[in-house]
Amino acid sequence: MKQEKKLKVTRFKCGGISLGLSWAHILGDAFSASEFINRWGQIVSGIWPNKTPNFPKSDTQTESERSKNLPLSKDKDPLSMKQVDPVGDHWITSNSYKMDTFWFTVSASQLATIRAEISGENQFDQIPIFESLCAIIWKCVVKVREQAPPKIVTMCKSDPRKPTNGNLSNTQIISTVEAGFSITKETGPKKLATLLLNQAVGERSQIEELVERNHGVSDFIVYGAKLTFVDSEEANFYGLELNGHKPDFVYQSIQGVGDEGVVLVLPEPKDSCKNKNDHGRINKKYAQKLK
Repeated sequence: MKQEKKLKVTRFKCGGISLGLSWAHILGDAFSASEFINRWGQIVSGIWPNKTPNFPKSDTQTESERSKNLPLSKDKDPLSMKQVDPVGDHWITSNSYKMDTFWFTVSASQLATIRAEISGENQFDQIPIFESLCAIIWKCVVKVREQAPPKIVTMCKSDPRKPTNGNLSNTQIISTVEAGFSITKETGPKKLATLLLNQAVGERSQIEELVERNHGVSDFIVYGAKLTFVDSEEANFYGLELNGHKPDFVYQSIQGVGDEGVVLVLPEPKDSCKNKNDHGRINKKYAQKLK
């Protein structure tokens, strides 16, 4: 598999800087990318010794442990992946539709309202924020694509048991959710949220097996192969520190998104709201451009 990392530094006259990290990898994830750039900041600042990190001896060996709480896919090939025409070294796949990108902010009070509407008043039956947001957006997509609503979606989340010993490794869990019923614009968001929460099927092992079967020669996409939801809340985007300064704003983008689109859920800057324990979310969506 190909992998490429590029770090670009732009300095401004005011003294501020902009850091850009591009990360190309079929199984790359925002979590390992944020840890990489945070570690770079520690090395530059002299906090972390500049030495080759000790990577886990066998990342695939622990995959069954990582996904043990998720049922494994019984399909021969993963539903979350799609083979595309060779893209060479550019890693940008061609789309059948013109894609557009937009983003919006969901405040903490709006999140509370959404969760209350989906979960009801029972505080012990609360649907998590990520699944609640995904259910709302999934329902909106169904309304737009009423003739062919997406019945299979992909979720990308951080592994809650990711390594904490400082080693950099892929810590993303990729799973699919397939509705066994007809989804219409009348389908309630609570039904979709419950489906996302309880019916996710882990596919990372199947993805690795498929890539190895093709000897790493064929090109595949995950983001946008199906309607894809990426939970980046656990990525330590604001962990970088240089000369006592931390980032004011961090965002994530994906190039080469498939036709089904991707929704990124990002945390708001921690200093952007008065209540430090109650943050909003930034939602970024890559979708077909409608005429």
